Amino acid sequence: MGLFDRLAGKPAELTPKSALVLSAITIIAADGVIEESEINDLAKIVRGDRKSIDVAMQVLKANQFPGVIDLVAQKLDEKQKIATLAILCDLAMADGVLAGEEKTVLQMYMDKFKISEETMKPIIEAIAIKNDFSVFN
Repeated sequence: MGLFDRLAGKPAELTPKSALVLSAITIIAADGVIEESEINDLAKIVRGDRKSIDVAMQVLKANQFPGVIDLVAQKLDEKQKIATLAILCDLAMADGVLAGEEKTVLQMYMDKFKISEETMKPIIEAIAIKNDFSVFN
């Protein structure tokens, strides 16, 4: 133990909720720009749970991306992983465009979570329909 280790505090411990928040932050930041609408979407996810945001940010600061994907995967059960992927897809498609970086990060989560394309296909189709406002023009 180093001289200053006691000042650092204990490392943040992810919960399933803070793991969801962490994954949402990584997808929101994937394109390099965090827009106000994305912050609003994140607020909907956390529903006032500031502690989950704080824990997610501490874990993100202490661990490099894409290593945080492993940490997220370790905290979620299969049902939570599918729900998380659905939320991440919805976040990534909220502006109607799936940027290359967002697609890459989504694929990384899908691979790490070991969720099949067959499982994700109907979810992605529903999200694509939900976010296609061109049908109203």
